[in-house]
Amino acid sequence: MKNVIFITSRLDEKHGGLTASLLNKVRILNENKNLISTILTFHAASEFNQVKSTIMQRYNLYKKVKIYNINEFFRSRCLTAPEKKYDINTEIYTPVKVNDTKYEYYHLGVKVLEIFYRNRQIKEVRHFNQSNVCFQKDVIDNDGYLYWRSYYLNSQLSRQIFFRRDLTPFLTREFDAINKSDKIKSLVLFEKETIRFNTFNDFKAYFINFFIEKPITYLVGEARSIDPVILNIKDECIRKIFMTHSIHIRPGTDIIRAGNRHVLSHLNDIDALVLLTNKQKEDIDRRFGVRSNYYVIPHSIKIPTITEKREQNKVVIISRLHKEKRIDHSIKAFAQVINKIPDAKLHIYGEGEEKENLQKLINKMGLQNNIKLKGYSQQVNKILQSADCSLLTSQYEGFALAVQESIANGTPVIAYDIDYGPSDMITDGVNGYLVEKNNIDKLSHSIIKYLKKTTKEKKIYSTAAINKARQFSNEQFSNNWFFLFDSIKKKSPNMNPIITFFNINRSKFNKHKYYLNLQIRLNKEINRVPLFKASFLHKSTLINREKTKIDFIEPHTIRQNNNCFTLKFIFDIRQFKKHETYLTSIIIQDHDQYFDLPITINNYELDTKSLSFKKCKVLINTEHNTLQFEL
Repeated sequence: MKNVIFITSRLDEKHGGLTASLLNKVRILNENKNLISTILTFHAASEFNQVKSTIMQRYNLYKKVKIYNINEFFRSRCLTAPEKKYDINTEIYTPVKVNDTKYEYYHLGVKVLEIFYRNRQIKEVRHFNQSNVCFQKDVIDNDGYLYWRSYYLNSQLSRQIFFRRDLTPFLTREFDAINKSDKIKSLVLFEKETIRFNTFNDFKAYFINFFIEKPITYLVGEARSIDPVILNIKDECIRKIFMTHSIHIRPGTDIIRAGNRHVLSHLNDIDALVLLTNKQKEDIDRRFGVRSNYYVIPHSIKIPTITEKREQNKVVIISRLHKEKRIDHSIKAFAQVINKIPDAKLHIYGEGEEKENLQKLINKMGLQNNIKLKGYSQQVNKILQSADCSLLTSQYEGFALAVQESIANGTPVIAYDIDYGPSDMITDGVNGYLVEKNNIDKLSHSIIKYLKKTTKEKKIYSTAAINKARQFSNEQFSNNWFFLFDSIKKKSPNMNPIITFFNINRSKFNKHKYYLNLQIRLNKEINRVPLFKASFLHKSTLINREKTKIDFIEPHTIRQNNNCFTLKFIFDIRQFKKHETYLTSIIIQDHDQYFDLPITINNYELDTKSLSFKKCKVLINTEHNTLQFEL
């Protein structure tokens, strides 16, 4: 049986799509492959056991997954005395009822306590000093036991002590209260052996190690905050897998999102990167190099039974009403639709911060009779089945679950061709339309075009939508994950290549040609020749990585031994664009590893003056000591 551990930051009763996808994943893998996996979490939650029970029931997970929390795990160990429930003596204080869940307690006119109740049980007790400043807070679990006690310095959290049910402490967390920081400075774990940790991440790694088993344990990082922890665990029997749930580029920029940088800057040190769409994989290939350990595993979906009759000219949106969803684009486009199809209607389902602004826009454009904000609904399948088509006009998506749900219900989708998701599920003109992003006129044109189709034509689109959705079955989803597990059983050591020798000469007979020779050494012996390329990056295109231009030269490769290779190639300036500076590097690609090594002139003497002439200057970047050509 495979030992698969999914690692996330927290598990809440009310949770978003990331947690939902994880919980559905472990259920599907159990039902299709009999895998009993493990989920690890790290948040402090006094109601964790109750939340876990609720989630296990909601997602039908009993006997299908094991869920552990770092605090509950250590809290249940090393009990040395009888259990003792929390008790506080308030007899000498004067109680003042604030409301049904909060009481204040006074002594000689000074407030000394605030006690909060839930279901008539004490949940939290706050202690106050003479200056009415809270200096201590006690948190009690649902069974009436003290869970943790927080201490404050000038209202800033300074220390937390976590308790077992026998009232013995099992963990202390120290905070940098003097500098008004909520960052944990250190932790001390009190068990048979007392252990001090310098960082919370060190403590997390210690916890994870309890679940690592030979011969192979698969660690799947589900939350970006956990990535550094997994990356730093050193154990030959683990395989490190990282799940991508969203875009890796900051919207509207070419900047890698901070949370994604840990993994994307260590791609040679991981065993697998899981992506939701082919389009995102293509972007990762382009930015970080082609590797064999990128796996596209989209979310799965079950095809529902069609029970509703479609209403002609009805269009729907199911979405959070947030700015990045750009529902206003759909409203503006629909104003043009109504001019051509007066009885067309757009029903928008969802809640969010933009609801009031969207209603104002509808009113301002006089569209109240055709466009309705319908609020949140759990009847997703009924809503989609009742519509001719659905819309998606987001700025970006990690996968676009709304598209998948729509096509599974046989409802074609008209969507902006954004990153990422729509193009993986919509075949333009077959089961919907892909529209140039931000083009409201083209969006309205596509809606009109579809609504004007005959019933027979719409039926063809609907059938095509369901057929496309069948590609995302639970069975295929499970097969994809197990293919990944089997593919990375054998661990590939990092090559860590270095350039050990370099020289460059200009032809005596043809001054336009430069002859470059390099020697590359790997830190492991391999029985094959990696793919080598000489890379010449156009410096002027560095501003936007989406449009970066690179020219490649295939070198002549000579194997010296199993870990040393000589590369020879010719840089002919006549083959390159003029008025450009070229940054040089060597690309090395071998299965799951990809390296882009700048050609550096560290220990080699280079007479750039004699190598240069009117049409080409040979340069050395003074900051990085790298070779460049300026034409």
